[in-house]
Amino acid sequence: MRHVTTSFFCTALLGAAILFSACGAERMTTVAPPAPAKPTASSPAPQAPAVSSSAKAGKTPAKPAPALSADTLAQVVTLYNQMGTHFNAGVTARTAGDNATAREHQGKAVDVLQQIDKLLEAPLLWQEEAEMEGWAQPAEYVQMAKEYGKVMGLAKKVRMSGGK
Repeated sequence: MRHVTTSFFCTALLGAAILFSACGAERMTTVAPPAPAKPTASSPAPQAPAVSSSAKAGKTPAKPAPALSADTLAQVVTLYNQMGTHFNAGVTARTAGDNATAREHQGKAVDVLQQIDKLLEAPLLWQEEAEMEGWAQPAEYVQMAKEYGKVMGLAKKVRMSGGK
């Protein structure tokens, strides 16, 4: 009986030590992150990102990729920002109870989405085939996929907010 009691006591003591060390370590390692630097009024507006992706390896494409320049990607980013501005204005108007203005802004956001789709129609079709066939893709196309993913996320929000 004494062996069981001693074993139980040792196990309980070990468990308490582990619990205490975990709580103590958490308390000691928790540090508030530094406050981010506030942008000043004189700081320039964020620029459209340059092509920062690397090319995607794969098989040699059966047909050449349509031309896709960094300027086109910059235009997509600019249109995406316009779309976000219209979406935010629509949400603000709907929150204020002005449904007519909200619908107008959501409609403008959809119009901008259609401009993006028209601008990227040929590159998106080629990239879809490249993905399905496992073709190698230029860096511009990898960057386009990233940017278009952001566009589609915002497009879903626009549709859910009443944009058609």
